[in-house]
Amino acid sequence: MSDGWSNEELKASVQAYGEMLRQQVATTKFVKAHVYRELANRFGREEGAFERRMQNISAIYEERELEWVVGLKPQKNIGTAIKSRLIKMIDELPPAPGPVAHELEKAEVEAEQQRVFDPRNVDDARQRVVASIVRRRGQSAFRKKLLEAYATRCAITGCDQAEVLEAAHIHPYKGEHTHVVSNGLLLRADLHTLFDLYLIAIEPDSLLIRLAPQLHNSYYMQYQGLPLATPTSPSAKASVEALQWHADQCDWFKSPSGSSG
Repeated sequence: MSDGWSNEELKASVQAYGEMLRQQVATTKFVKAHVYRELANRFGREEGAFERRMQNISAIYEERELEWVVGLKPQKNIGTAIKSRLIKMIDELPPAPGPVAHELEKAEVEAEQQRVFDPRNVDDARQRVVASIVRRRGQSAFRKKLLEAYATRCAITGCDQAEVLEAAHIHPYKGEHTHVVSNGLLLRADLHTLFDLYLIAIEPDSLLIRLAPQLHNSYYMQYQGLPLATPTSPSAKASVEALQWHADQCDWFKSPSGSSG
């Protein structure tokens, strides 16, 4: 066969790589050699050629500061034309879930299995929904303080719809002493979720908003590099130490100021 790689071969390699990455995140066992063999039989090319091509794919993931398949050490010796074709195909893949996303997926399955619908108990269901919303928004007094500090506006988007604004802890809640305003941000519900999943970070010194690579092709990219809103009271300003701690948990984030320990 010619040394030239067809789009079909490259696409199959990228898809197989993406599937191995998903299995790796899900801690599901797989054998890389079996993947190479299947591709070799399918396209009439040596197994080692597919292994080396997948190492090129690892190099692209590494450049993007994304997790890559263990055992497929990144190899950057790749032609510009092939690389551009691979990048386009990688961008067409559904995003690989991170470990946190996998844990959420498992939790959702467990929640669905435990949920039983009782049409005779609608009032109770409504009460549980309201209680869930209250818990999501944050402890009442803490949320009220943040609403006041940020003038009822999301610290990232400026959204002023109070019903969707939530009290986000910068450092996770560990008792009443973490319910201080400087350890909180007032965030729109969806931003609160992304912040808690460590997909959004705030640069501690500049207070600029940074997004994880998974969000770079999303609606949320409009907030990249914008400054965090400043509270009306200086004492309510987000703690630099807490923001540094949160940034340190974002494995994709390279903090200019380093860890605070």
